[in-house]
Amino acid sequence: MNLGKIPNSILKRSVLKLIKNGRKEVISGPGIGMDCGIIEGKENSNIAIATSDNMYGVYRVVNNLSASGAECAVVTNNIIMPNEYDEQNLKVIIGGIQEQCTYLNVQIIGGHTEISNAVIRPIVSITGVGYIDKDISISSKNVKPNQDVIMTKWIGIEGTRIIAELKREEILKIYTPEFLDQAVGQMCEMSIVKESKIAVEYGVTAMHDVAEGGIFGALWDMAEAGKVGLEIDFKKIKVKQEIIEICEIFDKNPYEIASSGCLLMTYENGYDIVKILNENGISATIIGRTTDSNDKIIYNEGEKRFLETPKRDEIYTI
Repeated sequence: MNLGKIPNSILKRSVLKLIKNGRKEVISGPGIGMDCGIIEGKENSNIAIATSDNMYGVYRVVNNLSASGAECAVVTNNIIMPNEYDEQNLKVIIGGIQEQCTYLNVQIIGGHTEISNAVIRPIVSITGVGYIDKDISISSKNVKPNQDVIMTKWIGIEGTRIIAELKREEILKIYTPEFLDQAVGQMCEMSIVKESKIAVEYGVTAMHDVAEGGIFGALWDMAEAGKVGLEIDFKKIKVKQEIIEICEIFDKNPYEIASSGCLLMTYENGYDIVKILNENGISATIIGRTTDSNDKIIYNEGEKRFLETPKRDEIYTI
């Protein structure tokens, strides 16, 4: 199999099909477009759990929990390093994880660290645990036909940051440091905590973090989970020109690279939510509508194309 996220077809037949539900406490389990599991808790809250093996894994799990209406409290980390790595390398990895935790106000409560000759680069897996009010039900499965599809911020936020870290010197041969800084933006832009809280407060019931696979992958997964079709206006999908140009250097599609920090949601009257988000300093745009068909369509200045099954994230080829 190729590097990266397992294709949905394989995920369905070789993973999801084999997982059996046997515990009554489980409220929400694994599925396409489902990035957070929820189990029944005591009193007024349930417990939500998410995991990621990305270099910005804390942002990923906090975003996944937030897109389910939950608040992340703690994380654990599992770190496997190759033989040539030493204590200083470990400090750098832990320092990066802690930096993310500090900004997102979550705490590391445990983990596991080992050296292994089975890996050629560090593998870091983050699991986040949080709480969600029992009267809140946020899920991509709640998407309904004839709703507005709303997108916050812009695409390529996370993927561009990774490209910049891996290929900084190559980029600076073409563009200035100021140009690169503008493309990368601030690390805090990868968080969707603020906008998800606002969305929950105003009654949004379906959200999905645009992470691995980019906006095209996230749209597909959200529609699959809700069993709806899509009609999306390509021109409404926001992307920085700087991000486009950096992706072009490496022949990458910005619509298919990791975009943590960009959030999808659906709502009957999307203009209400967009207005509220904008008033709170969050860029938000209606990019299309859900339909009662199975067709997932992208319109681009009169041209029509069908959204394809999600591909592996473009970042893996870098």
